Amino acid sequence: MITSICGLIDAVCFLALGGAFAEMMTGNLLLLALTVGTGTHFSNMDHYITAIVAFTFGALLGGYIVNAARQSGRYQRVGYVVEWFVLVCACVLALTTAPRPDSWSGIALVSMLAFSMGIQNAIVRSYGIQDLATNVMTMTYTAIFADSHFVKGNNPRWQRRVGSVLLFFTSAVIGALLLHFGVAVPLILATTIFTLALYPLLFGRRHDEAPAPKH
Repeated sequence: MITSICGLIDAVCFLALGGAFAEMMTGNLLLLALTVGTGTHFSNMDHYITAIVAFTFGALLGGYIVNAARQSGRYQRVGYVVEWFVLVCACVLALTTAPRPDSWSGIALVSMLAFSMGIQNAIVRSYGIQDLATNVMTMTYTAIFADSHFVKGNNPRWQRRVGSVLLFFTSAVIGALLLHFGVAVPLILATTIFTLALYPLLFGRRHDEAPAPKH
């Protein structure tokens, strides 16, 4: 479910808020490097830098939460609550303002979305679930073919790999389509999906956790 919101959010940032990505830092770093290298479209540099900096702070917060929890012997999931709160605030901002790439609300919206995605990626990374990446589609896509039976591979977890790529692709398509109805619409859908995912994220048992003792 949280993989599916990534395409929605990136579609909003890239298509409606200045050409930056909220989650795909590979894209932002590449676009920033090309801008610097060619000396063109320097007006877009602030969008890329804003997204990268906000994502960095989100990743730092998510990493702190995960590492502090490991040291204390408990896994705290407060990062998901923070991410949910930021997404809700982003929806409110999109509904109450007219965010554009050159407006304060547009820059603030990119910052909030990138910050939330930084938190999400830091926490999801700690789970160590193979082939269910929220944004590293190149590695997942490569694995589908590089490990396939056509090249004498054993094709492990191919359903999860294909599903991850399709989720990301489909959510980005839906996000682009929903932008015709306003910037807030795909963000509301993403926040709704994340809200539904909150219960298992907060209260579900991890695969490496022991079940609660029975009384």
